[in-house]
Amino acid sequence: MTDLIGVWRLVDITNKDAQGNVLPSSYGPLKMGLITFTEHNRMMVVICDGREHLPEGMARREYTSYAGTYRFDGTTLVTRVDCSTPTEPPRIGTDQVRPARFEGNRVILTAPPVEIDGIIQYRDLTWEKIG
Repeated sequence: MTDLIGVWRLVDITNKDAQGNVLPSSYGPLKMGLITFTEHNRMMVVICDGREHLPEGMARREYTSYAGTYRFDGTTLVTRVDCSTPTEPPRIGTDQVRPARFEGNRVILTAPPVEIDGIIQYRDLTWEKIG
């Protein structure tokens, strides 16, 4: 299956360092997210830490969302962002490029490397089609 059109729920996020060591996952142990792709080449995604209460000392809940037009060639998803939560650096007007691979009714999107807590992290986000 290589058809993105529909609604997908976040199953997992795997974070690794440059040596391939598994690190704590982004968005906490109860992460939640949805991504939608329409037949009109529009998409929107939202991901957040789904815990009811954050651990002591955690200043804020991890949350992100953005939307825009997309194109997909079967292996690479490119989203031209036209609305987004505030981030550093800002996403609006950028192309968010995500290599994609399919495993059954799941798609794994690879995010670009990002520095988290002083470590460059490589993240795979696994999504399962639900509609």
